[in-house]
Amino acid sequence: MTETINSSRDARLKLTEPSKDTVQTSYALRLDRGSDNEVKNIETFSQYALRNLQDMDIVYPGTKWLTPERAAWIAQDFSDFEKSLFSYDYDTEPYAWWEQADMSSFVDVRGKYKMCIWDFNSACDNYSHPVTEPQHFELQHNVWYYMLSKDEKFINADIDRYRELRQGILSDEYLCAYMDDVTEWLGDAVERNFSVWGYALDKDMISPAERNPHTHTEAVAQMKHFCIERGAWMDEHIDILRQYSHESKNKKFNH
Repeated sequence: MTETINSSRDARLKLTEPSKDTVQTSYALRLDRGSDNEVKNIETFSQYALRNLQDMDIVYPGTKWLTPERAAWIAQDFSDFEKSLFSYDYDTEPYAWWEQADMSSFVDVRGKYKMCIWDFNSACDNYSHPVTEPQHFELQHNVWYYMLSKDEKFINADIDRYRELRQGILSDEYLCAYMDDVTEWLGDAVERNFSVWGYALDKDMISPAERNPHTHTEAVAQMKHFCIERGAWMDEHIDILRQYSHESKNKKFNH
């Protein structure tokens, strides 16, 4: 189970209530599978240009405030950002993508567009198919990050941020201790959860079959192993992200 986006819980979003006197508004978009409410579903430039094959829907404002006119304005407003990102001037003032987006937010993957990530149920070697090896980078192939990764300033900020967090909340010690603390805090709630919703760990839902943990303890151990292996590989290879940035594409790096 995962939480939905909620402006009152996440102060970084700072979403304000729409004014009835204008179609302009703060908004939050979700890139996933779309909404059952057709008014919420929009098509933006990246979809029109076949850069993005996923569906996009408006999470905020809600249906109370979301008119077709306001939805159209949101689609156009976000399309303007995407056009700046996919243009030849993506890193040239005053047209650069960071004029409309918060670079530090996109680096953290958290007025300007901000990024927030969610839905980690298929992360850390828990994706049913295929096997997602920890020894690779993937984000540079996805929608907006395809262009963001071409910007050397963004890549350098990304690398610096990783190294900073690796000394704290992304360190092996912190991550493993955090998992232990959460497991202890949950206590018998783990088994009470399974007694209500069924014990899914006795089913081989991941392929190949040997990847499947069959107890909660095994599942935690699997996550620890993945995080440690992933961190070790990223420590050694984080600099190769520079190969994707435009200014560095002809440079050679020693690994």
